Amino acid sequence: MYEKKMLGLDEADRIVNAIVEHVRNEKGVPISIAVVDYRGDLIKFVRMDGASWNTARVAQAKAYSAAKFRRNTTAVLEWMNQMKIQLADWADPNVTSIGGGVCIWDEQASPRTVIGAVAVSGFPQPEVDEQYANLGIAAMG
Repeated sequence: MYEKKMLGLDEADRIVNAIVEHVRNEKGVPISIAVVDYRGDLIKFVRMDGASWNTARVAQAKAYSAAKFRRNTTAVLEWMNQMKIQLADWADPNVTSIGGGVCIWDEQASPRTVIGAVAVSGFPQPEVDEQYANLGIAAMG
């Protein structure tokens, strides 16, 4: 029998709450946060008051792409270059290679599997978005 661990709303709540709390404590720029399941389907989305309208769409695309490609979005472009393919080759307008989408792994599975992804959008530097996403994942417990 095949069993798969699933990311749920409780975990998504913990991820989002940890990121929002951190941004508020740091008095950071307002951001958008998306949490998706292993297929890239949206579980939870938050756009903080004052976040740019574009961050909403970008956060969702980053999370979806991380889940779809089973890799953090910072690694997508390099991987595609190695495979000699481009984003357009996927015939999917929802994919992106902008950093800030991070996979959530089931490390106990053999082989390990992606159970979801989280993405942050709002900072000019994608590495900061990725740091915030990782902070949220760490809060999952």
